[in-house]
Amino acid sequence: MGLTNECGARRSGWDLRLAGSAALLGAVLPQARADGFDLTVPQASIADAQVVAAVTDTRVDTDGLAVYFARWGARVAHARATQPRWSSPLVTTTGLLEQRVRFDGLQQHSGNGTDTTVLGADRGVDLIVSETNEIQVAIPPYYIRTGVTGTGPSDRGAIPSLAGFSDWPYLRVEQRLASSPASGDDYVLTAWISFQAPTGIARLSSNAWTYTPTLAFGKGFGNFVVQGTVAAIFPAPTFPTGNQIQTNIAFQYHAWNVFWPEVEVNWTYYANGQRGGLNQVFLTTGVVIGRFSLTDTLHFTFGAGYLFAVAPTYQPKPQIPSYNHAWLFTTRMNF
Repeated sequence: MGLTNECGARRSGWDLRLAGSAALLGAVLPQARADGFDLTVPQASIADAQVVAAVTDTRVDTDGLAVYFARWGARVAHARATQPRWSSPLVTTTGLLEQRVRFDGLQQHSGNGTDTTVLGADRGVDLIVSETNEIQVAIPPYYIRTGVTGTGPSDRGAIPSLAGFSDWPYLRVEQRLASSPASGDDYVLTAWISFQAPTGIARLSSNAWTYTPTLAFGKGFGNFVVQGTVAAIFPAPTFPTGNQIQTNIAFQYHAWNVFWPEVEVNWTYYANGQRGGLNQVFLTTGVVIGRFSLTDTLHFTFGAGYLFAVAPTYQPKPQIPSYNHAWLFTTRMNF
C-alpha cells in the first residue's frame, strides 16, 4: 500500500508540473494570434497581408489554427526583421528570437581528476511562435565521466566512472520585450522562464524541479556587440547546491561578414546550500563562424571556445569551481 501511494504521489506531482507548464505555454501562444505585446513592433507587414490573401484565395480552412500555421513563415520573417542580426554567443544565451536546431558539446576537466564529456548541453529546438515569442524544447544532456583510482587497500578517494542522462531542461518560454534592428538603435531586451525536470540518473540528478527566470539584453555599437543575461535558479525542493544567481556577459566583434570572435565572463553566486556564500567565475574565449546559406531558408553556423576558471582556487569539499577548464563546440542550423 505504501508503494502504491508513493508512486501515485509522484505521478500527481509530474502531472501538476507538466500541466502548469502547458498552461503557461497556452498563455503565450494566444499572443501569437493577438500581435500586440511588443509596442516596438510595427503593424502587420506586407508579407503578412499577402499570406492572408493567399489563404483566402485558395479557400484554406480559415479557423484560427489553420491561419496560424499558414502565416508561420511571414511571422518569423517579421520577428527577425525587427531585431538585430547578431550571432548567439557560445555560453551566454542570446535575447534574440531564434528559429533553429542547436547542438553543443563540452569536454570538461575537473580539479578532482575526472574528465567529462557533455553532449547536448541544454540545447535543442528553438521556434518563433509569434512576432515577439519563442519557445525552446531541449534534449537532456548526456554525460560520460571518467573515474579516478583511489589510494590504499580500501581504494580511498576513488571516483567511479559514469555514463547517463542528466536532468531534462524540457521547456523555455521567451518574451521579447523591446528590440530595434541595426538600421535603428540595434538593441534587444527579452525575458524568459525555463523549466527542468529531475529525470537524470541518480548520480547526476538534482532530485528537484528547477525554475529559472532570466532577463537578457544586448546592444550593438557598429561591429562591436555586448550581450548578457541575469538569471535566478530556484530548485524545488531546494537541492544541496541551493538557489543561485548567474550572470553571463559576452563581448563580440563582427569581422569579415561571418566571423564572431568573443570573450565571455560567466559568474555564479550560490545564495545558500552546501556552497552558500561562494562564487565561481569562468572566462570563455572563442569564435562563432557563420551563417552559411545552404538554401534560401537554411543556414549553418558552427563555433568553438575554451572555458577556464579564474576564481576561486579549487577546493574539493564542497567542490568549487565545478570544473577547471573545458573545450566547447557548437553547431546551429537556422531555418
